[in-house]
Amino acid sequence: MRDNPSHTDGMDQDAFAARLAMLNAPQRIGLAISGGRDSMALLRLSADYASRTDVELVALTVDHGLRPEAAKEAAQVAAWCARLGVVHETLRWEGAKPSTGIQAAARAARYTLLIHAAARHDCGALLTAHTRDDQAETAFMRLARGAGANGLSAMNAETFVAAGPGAPLRLLRPLLDVARKAVTEYLASLGQDFIDDPSNDDAAFERVRVRALLASLGEQDLLSASALVETASKLKMAAVRLKAQEDRLFSALGGCFHGWGGVSLARWDVDAPGAEGLARRLIHAASGGAFSPDAQKAAAAAAQALESGAASLGGALVRRWRGRLFFFREPAALTGRAGVAPQALQPLGKVLLWDRRFIMRAAAGARDLAAGPMGTGAARFLGPRAHLFHGPLEALESLPGLFSGGELIGAPALPFMGGSRCAAKALTRERYLGEIVRFS
Repeated sequence: MRDNPSHTDGMDQDAFAARLAMLNAPQRIGLAISGGRDSMALLRLSADYASRTDVELVALTVDHGLRPEAAKEAAQVAAWCARLGVVHETLRWEGAKPSTGIQAAARAARYTLLIHAAARHDCGALLTAHTRDDQAETAFMRLARGAGANGLSAMNAETFVAAGPGAPLRLLRPLLDVARKAVTEYLASLGQDFIDDPSNDDAAFERVRVRALLASLGEQDLLSASALVETASKLKMAAVRLKAQEDRLFSALGGCFHGWGGVSLARWDVDAPGAEGLARRLIHAASGGAFSPDAQKAAAAAAQALESGAASLGGALVRRWRGRLFFFREPAALTGRAGVAPQALQPLGKVLLWDRRFIMRAAAGARDLAAGPMGTGAARFLGPRAHLFHGPLEALESLPGLFSGGELIGAPALPFMGGSRCAAKALTRERYLGEIVRFS
């Protein structure tokens, strides 16, 4: 089904096609469609685009199971897709839901389901319906938290996402420069209904309060969404320059990524331009944490380790060893009460994202294997081969070990231990670069 072109501000089909061309959209595209106004505009524009090209669409709707109306709403989206001739699938978040942090958990579950489904349908990219207003709201919320240039640069039109240990998928946001008002006018011009999620009016959620505040500030000509987005765009360019400066400093300081998951520097210069940001990225890369630490605290930890021999921050340990400054996972963070329990490899399809730091893959036919921190028995297990490990011995404790029947039988992150039963790929460099968001 093809609609007559609509020419509301920034929302006509030709402009949308131009955005997809600029983003080099693939032949087969997944669409994240909730049924809300923004996603319905994305659906209608994409359906028109597909009718004029040979692009194939798969619409994906997530039913979180958090509201009784959700199943009915997903069925309504399926009906709208059927009228447009678009393939549709409803994805359900199964299992128990957390009692706290439900929004963050729901977001992680949503993206995990969407990414898996897009891969299953052989989609080259997943499109979401984030608009300019979403960009402004995100920038404002990060500003309220005291974010720097990296945080305030907000969302990109293109990024990469992955579900657990899976391959990265392109995430495209073709409506990121379109105002929500234009979206509403576009849908009205088509006579297209959409679903109003009641949570969009629930002041218990931060984004709802921010949306209302920005609307009020805009009416008073104090702060507009356009101004926030322009600031975010300028800060994005600043963030790119800062990142390049940090990368140059990493090379100048003799930086090295180690195959076992650590990273080290030949020296440290606390006063060098970019030192704070570099320390923040190195600690985040080595720690396995979901969030980066404060840059000033990260630089202070590096300076403390240089002076006293060791410092810890955000789940990482910074250690001076044999003339180099090493960053690696803090063993106590893994083996303590809130640490990482052994995880079976087979029930997870023999591929596992372990501690956000390693992708582990069991060999075909391997049985009764689990991955867990090597712990204090690491050095004893390695025996005479411990001297082959190029790093502080305590870093061994935080490496993934291969267990069978509760007994440590392998160290897949160490090449000299062989990899006949399991292999482990460190994600330290990936986490340092920060170009892929992994949901777990």
